[in-house]
Amino acid sequence: MIARFALAFVVLMTSSLTASHADPAASAPPNAAMTARDAGVRYGQALGALEICHGSMITPAAKALGDRYTGPDLEVFKAQAAKVYDAWHKVKNCSNALDPNACKIIMDKSCAVAEDEIGANGTVAPGLVDFMKH
Repeated sequence: MIARFALAFVVLMTSSLTASHADPAASAPPNAAMTARDAGVRYGQALGALEICHGSMITPAAKALGDRYTGPDLEVFKAQAAKVYDAWHKVKNCSNALDPNACKIIMDKSCAVAEDEIGANGTVAPGLVDFMKH
């Protein structure tokens, strides 16, 4: 059950992000032009990381991601952010009585990916979340 959930989370995140890797603007810094869809994905990822990843703090750059969109683009932004955030929320509420460590592993891997993509030196949208080391 947990393996299927983890796979579903990875598939959801991968399908959400696939377009980002095909879009050259998506790999630019967050203040550069980003489609509403890609910005929504990254905002949802930042919100999810904020809830799950110990010591994470959302930055003003993440808070401002949706500010440039209006009308239909704003709706696309919000929809993508909600989808990705929902996936993170499901990870946060993960429980597996047979192997509780599986949930922790999924959370840790999700946080590592978020740090790699949207952390200070992120590869996709750097600077959306600060990850404090302890």
